[in-house]
Amino acid sequence: MRRFLRHVTPARALVATLVIFAGAAVADPGAALNLLARAQSYRLLDDIPYGGGPREKLDVYLPDHAEAPRPLIVFFYGGRWSSGERANYRFVGAALAARGVIAVIPDYSLYPQARFPVFLEDAARALRWARDNADRLGAERSRIFLMGHSAGGHIAAMLAFDKRWLSAVGLSPSSDLAGLIGLAGAYDFAIDSDVLRGVFGAPANAAASQPLRYVTRDAPPALLIAGEADTTVKPRNTRALAAAIDAAGGEARTIYYPGVTHREIIGAFSPLLHFLAPVADDVMAFVDAKRAMGNDTKERRVGGRDGDAQ
Repeated sequence: MRRFLRHVTPARALVATLVIFAGAAVADPGAALNLLARAQSYRLLDDIPYGGGPREKLDVYLPDHAEAPRPLIVFFYGGRWSSGERANYRFVGAALAARGVIAVIPDYSLYPQARFPVFLEDAARALRWARDNADRLGAERSRIFLMGHSAGGHIAAMLAFDKRWLSAVGLSPSSDLAGLIGLAGAYDFAIDSDVLRGVFGAPANAAASQPLRYVTRDAPPALLIAGEADTTVKPRNTRALAAAIDAAGGEARTIYYPGVTHREIIGAFSPLLHFLAPVADDVMAFVDAKRAMGNDTKERRVGGRDGDAQ
């Protein structure tokens, strides 16, 4: 079990990046984004256990130059609840650190070794770790945000809306979370495959697995982002959750990017793909607004015509 602080600077990695970046981009676009992230400047706390399970570990990305206290985002990646590694999302952590955010990226238990709700229990423990260590990291303890992409968006939303999971670790969504950031999240989906039936134990847990079922007025404010060209987790998931929040009297801001796909919406965090969509900019605008206690709520579509793409 290793835990150490690594200082990553552009000078240390730039030459290697330029030499092998082109080949990495062809072989594995995600690897290319992470390779570029190694050339950015941040500090990395690596391989920190937040529980006793084999996948209960996390990485922390710290800004090189930012005045404390800083906002903290706990990010849950996607992968259909059955795949994914935190190291694959270095480019997300680096992008957030470059904007003065402390980013925590945990692994969590995956199917078939684990089923619903084990990954929610893992995620709650990761958030508890972030809350307990916020002062040491230089973060604002009262300004912790949850962010997730795809299946990770589902996990983040479940923690934000279904109070059971944070209550089990001594936390409350309404008092311990500054906001929810969902990126192409699965919030209202059919359990219509063998894998999903295995993950969620359907039909018994079908209704209990849907985040929008738990929305209440006192839930943390939400930023919900979707790509209109997403055919993996269709934008109707975002519209349905936003409607549920609105009906409950809560706060939801929605942004839809025309022509942006499921993978592009997360890939756009990298400076290499920032031209696809201003995802990181919009996330930071939301974080800054909540830090300033802004309470504006609106829907914004970036370009093109209104309406659901799916």
